[in-house]
Amino acid sequence: MPKDPELRQKTLEHMKSELHGSKLGPFIQDVVYGGNDGIVTTFAVVAGTVGAGMPHYIVIVLGIANLIADGTSMATGAFLSLKSERDQYHRIRKEEMEEIEQIPEIEREEIVIALEKKGFTGDDLERATNVIVSDKDVWADTMMLDEHGLTLESTEKPLIHGLMTFLSFVVFGSIPLIPYVIGIERSNRFSFAIWSTLAALIVLGLTRSIVTRERLFRGPIEIVSVGAIGAIFAYGIGVLLKDVVGIVL
Repeated sequence: MPKDPELRQKTLEHMKSELHGSKLGPFIQDVVYGGNDGIVTTFAVVAGTVGAGMPHYIVIVLGIANLIADGTSMATGAFLSLKSERDQYHRIRKEEMEEIEQIPEIEREEIVIALEKKGFTGDDLERATNVIVSDKDVWADTMMLDEHGLTLESTEKPLIHGLMTFLSFVVFGSIPLIPYVIGIERSNRFSFAIWSTLAALIVLGLTRSIVTRERLFRGPIEIVSVGAIGAIFAYGIGVLLKDVVGIVL
């Protein structure tokens, strides 16, 4: 039993709180990854077709096709990637458990080396080592983290991660298409697409900053900078195709 039950209860409540993040935190990588790719690739379709002088309905057709196909591809990729990492975790952990059974002296020494790197010495090193190797599951988990840099928690919920990637891709990626869908004057559509894309990148950057609790403008600046590079290249390739290859529809 803990020496101070009240302190233990307060500590458990603190651990459950959101002082060090938000509920979206575990999925912010999926949101940023999917959202940024959705915005940039959809705008690439818009900029590329406009730069190549194609009809505006092509923008809508290719844009929607990109949202569905690319979004699905990224979602399944995220799912399979985490699933593969989870399978690898279980395989390596099984190997570690076998080595603990077969060559415990060497595996124990690996724990000693890992603890020495953390600053443990003398009696503290011996006691910490004995505590870890007294439980084979703890022993194996420690080896997984220190030797392989793997934790089971990092591979949890692959289906939800895939879904978050897809939703972020579609939601943010649809924004550059809005001027072409809602019937803005033809001559102003591309200008509106540029501004809506910029707004989408800023919102995505702010979302990242809020969730990660970093400096508010750091996220937007980084994401807008990366997105702008992709947009410029996309428009430039469209112009190049029109001038060099002679694409005219």
